[in-house]
Amino acid sequence: MVKNSEDIVNKVSKELPYSKQLIRTVVNKTFSEVKERISKGDKVMLRGFMKFVSSSSGETEIYSIDEYKQLKTKSK
Repeated sequence: MVKNSEDIVNKVSKELPYSKQLIRTVVNKTFSEVKERISKGDKVMLRGFMKFVSSSSGETEIYSIDEYKQLKTKSK
């Protein structure tokens, strides 16, 4: 189980021929972009992975793609 961004960097660096510094930059930029968009109230979906939604209460809900599909089906 991945616990933090450094764990992600280490895992990816074992599988791809890029430096840890480059991978770290990409991972950090990705999370920063997701965080920034959520803070603006945008919905963020990483297709085939997860959807992040900022609720009106200010809390962020994170759904796996399967959970999101179930929620979408229930709302119809």
